[in-house]
Amino acid sequence: MKLHYSPASPFVRKVWLAVEELGLQDRVERVPTNPMKRDDMADSPNPLRKVPCLIAEDGQVLYDSPVIIEYLDSEHGGNRLIPRSGPERWKALRLQALADGMMDAAVLAMIERMRKPERQSAGWIAHNRSVVERGLASLDAEAGALKEEATVGTLTVAVALELLAIHLPDLDWRAEHAALADWFDAFTRRPSLIATRLVTPGEVA
Repeated sequence: MKLHYSPASPFVRKVWLAVEELGLQDRVERVPTNPMKRDDMADSPNPLRKVPCLIAEDGQVLYDSPVIIEYLDSEHGGNRLIPRSGPERWKALRLQALADGMMDAAVLAMIERMRKPERQSAGWIAHNRSVVERGLASLDAEAGALKEEATVGTLTVAVALELLAIHLPDLDWRAEHAALADWFDAFTRRPSLIATRLVTPGEVA
């Protein structure tokens, strides 16, 4: 399998965390791709010109991160990141959707802040920040029920919380969400999270 990736993408990060958790590192080749460079994306197998994009062993092209992770989850015989059925399945998928939405909002706020000050929309930044804040409140309310085992939901939540330090550094979410911070500190001791790192867009060549 080949994974087209950028180390600055939080959605790539969650896919590679899945690879690590599932022990598929030897089966997935990483292909560096910078979505901001036209030459890198000219021959992208993803018609949306986005990462992550996975070329499966049968040549099938898969995107985006939820689809890729579900495919990877079917390619091993161990514990599943997406439970097969029951309430735990829907909880994992719901958490993934919530955290994905928070990351989308954080990225949009960051992109708006990169515009010249006179062209920035304070209202758009505030809107996306409020999306993140509502997500944080929801996660904090159920922090006591979050488990330390890896699911697609808990992995995505961890990536989203790490992303806030990069894209919304002025948002001190730990101060208002102590229970969520405690869960995050414990969960991020997992080897997969220690072995990987999300970089800032400026660090990407």
